[in-house]
Parts: sequence; C-alpha cells; structure tokens
Amino acid sequence: AHYKRLVPVSGLVDSFQKQYEALSVPYPKDTVSPQVDAEIKESESEIAAYKKASEQRIQDYQKEIAHLKSLLPYDQ
Repeated sequence: AHYKRLVPVSGLVDSFQKQYEALSVPYPKDTVSPQVDAEIKESESEIAAYKKASEQRIQDYQKEIAHLKSLLPYDQ
C-alpha cells in the first residue's frame, strides 16, 4: 500500500507483487542432521569418560598433595 501511493506508474507495484508472490525458492533437504546428532552423542560419551578420568586424577593428586603436606618441611 505504501509503494502503491509512492510509485507513479499504475500497475507496476501490483505486477511486482504478483511476481514476488509467485516466486518459490526451493530449500535443500536436510541430510546431515542425523550424522551430526550421532557425532554429538559420541562426543558426549567421550566427554563423560574424560570427566570421570579427570575426577579420578584430581583425587589422586589431592592424595599426593596431602601426603606432601604431611612431610616435614625442608628446613627441619
């Protein structure tokens, strides 16, 4: 409606509007999402295993730190 008031050539805006509404752009089908989802699930399991191993290493290091703190200082 705005362009119909501004464009002096009659029927030009209607013609553009009909052409625009008739335009159909094909959208490609999604064929990659299942593969990406599978990779995400695989990564999540790897992350969970890494977290578990890291927590074990943290506990081992905390035990080692506690042992080192229990030793006599060097100056003694």
